[in-house]
Amino acid sequence: MDYHINIFNLLIGFGMLQGFVFGALLCYKSKFKGAQFFLGLTVLFLSFYLLWVLKYDYGFQKQYPELQFLPVLFLWGIGPAFYAYLRFLFSKPIPKIQLKWMFLPLLIEILYFNFATLISVVNKMDVNNLNGFERFVVLRLFSVEHIVGLIIIGCFLFKSFKLLQEANVLYASNKIRSILICFGLLWLIWVPYTIIDVVYYNFGFPPSKFYTFYILFAILTYGIGFYGFRISDRTFAEVALPNDRQDSIESEDSISVTEEQKSLALQLDATMKSDKCYLDPDLNLSRFSEIVSLHPNKVSAIINTVLEQSFRDYVNAYRVEEFKYLAQDYDLKSRTILSLAHDSGFNSKASFNRAFKKFSDITPAEYLENLNKN
Repeated sequence: MDYHINIFNLLIGFGMLQGFVFGALLCYKSKFKGAQFFLGLTVLFLSFYLLWVLKYDYGFQKQYPELQFLPVLFLWGIGPAFYAYLRFLFSKPIPKIQLKWMFLPLLIEILYFNFATLISVVNKMDVNNLNGFERFVVLRLFSVEHIVGLIIIGCFLFKSFKLLQEANVLYASNKIRSILICFGLLWLIWVPYTIIDVVYYNFGFPPSKFYTFYILFAILTYGIGFYGFRISDRTFAEVALPNDRQDSIESEDSISVTEEQKSLALQLDATMKSDKCYLDPDLNLSRFSEIVSLHPNKVSAIINTVLEQSFRDYVNAYRVEEFKYLAQDYDLKSRTILSLAHDSGFNSKASFNRAFKKFSDITPAEYLENLNKN
């Protein structure tokens, strides 16, 4: 039997095995189990891709042609699994029906591989025995499957970027952002590789010509699992969090408040009041950190621990007070509630109503009615 083993594919194989170990451990890790399960799936799906490639490079494919369509490719599930991981990580779970729709393409991909395998087995693994329709299914659709897989990953990568941006995680150095960077870099090197493979090799992709890509692929897959494995409550205490996640963290137990933080909290309040930063509807952690000349990580830690608020609540509290101040001269004939909300820094009616009810326990209309009575 003629097998092709060298230092390069051994390194890639070692990375693949590491990925399988990390993926399995993440699926069964107790802390953040709902989230880590989906990260484990992501790492496992990526590792299965390396397994699919190595069976060619090691020579197994040549010795055992029936491995050609062994259903170990899960490209259409990588993007949904990664996005689901981030959603569950930030306590924004995806409803079961939506999860089913997200992973429906993966089911279609698996059915395709099994169908292609059946066709190949019936024709005794000989391409010359295939008719026109069978050639289309076995050969043409296989190329499309890879391209569609990368498009799906790209779409969910963008959704993941927006999710982390809204949570202000992109503006602080942390393991959560590192996972997104590893995943983004993996996709960025995967796309040109696939283009080269399609254009120049017609998906003949001799792995030996792309060892550098596969080694980077294995390293980045390892990075995704490694950083995900190290995420803890402390990670969330160091970044600005969405409202619902912040409530679940006991700040006093996770980080002790120092005198320096108390002093800086007073400075943040003074700047917010004097500069009226909250009037900027696009104000975010990064922009406010530039105004106060502090690292975003430090600003978020102060707001979370000293003021016991998320950044969003911190800003909205000022906006609600501004609305109440402007409402003193409120005239229903010349102004609307929404116009007052916009003048107070809110950029939408929904966010204004939620914030006002949260900090005042009544609706804006009820507040104005009471104000007019007095």
